[in-house]
Amino acid sequence: MNVAKGHPDEIRLIAVRHGETEANAAGRYSGKLDTPLTQDGVEQARALGERFRNVHFDVIYSSDLSRARNTARAIARHHDMEPIIDPNLRERGYGEMEGLAYGEARSRFPEVFSQLDGFVTSYPIPGGESADQVRERVTTFVERIVREHQGQTVVAAAHGGILRALFWHLLELPYRVVRRSRCDNTAVSVFRYREGTWMLEMWNDTGHLEESSAGASGLIT
Repeated sequence: MNVAKGHPDEIRLIAVRHGETEANAAGRYSGKLDTPLTQDGVEQARALGERFRNVHFDVIYSSDLSRARNTARAIARHHDMEPIIDPNLRERGYGEMEGLAYGEARSRFPEVFSQLDGFVTSYPIPGGESADQVRERVTTFVERIVREHQGQTVVAAAHGGILRALFWHLLELPYRVVRRSRCDNTAVSVFRYREGTWMLEMWNDTGHLEESSAGASGLIT
């Protein structure tokens, strides 16, 4: 995978989701719980790192949760870098639902899901966050990128909720569209910023998982 250096005033943001976790495999809400990668998740992160082996980037950021940190390190180790930890990339807080199976959470908290299924962005999950609050954190991160990394390529290792919030914030899409977008483990998404506008170049690409057994790597151009 090759990412060419862009225009001096351009920013390329490559956002990746962490590898599979024990909570993902069990179908449970993790949110801010620090659930570890499964063995499959470790292998996914390794394949992602191989995909980035020959990719030029200037800096790599990560959520402070270990599933994202370890995924970021699988990328960074090929470039003699250490991920910069930014808590604004942490997954949405699911409060009282964290650790519960999806079906159990829906059964125990029907009033929560009436709000979530209605795409109410201002509704805070009890003990957790609203979608608007997550978007505020993402906005703070994006402002940091624009302020500090003009003309650079930035990698960010984060979570499904954060990647969807980036999709939502950068492209100004309706929230219900964002909620219905697929975001797989170690998927790669690419955004480009120039002259005050963000554009989407790639979303949810997992070519490295299909190709890793053959030793190949996908392309980002």
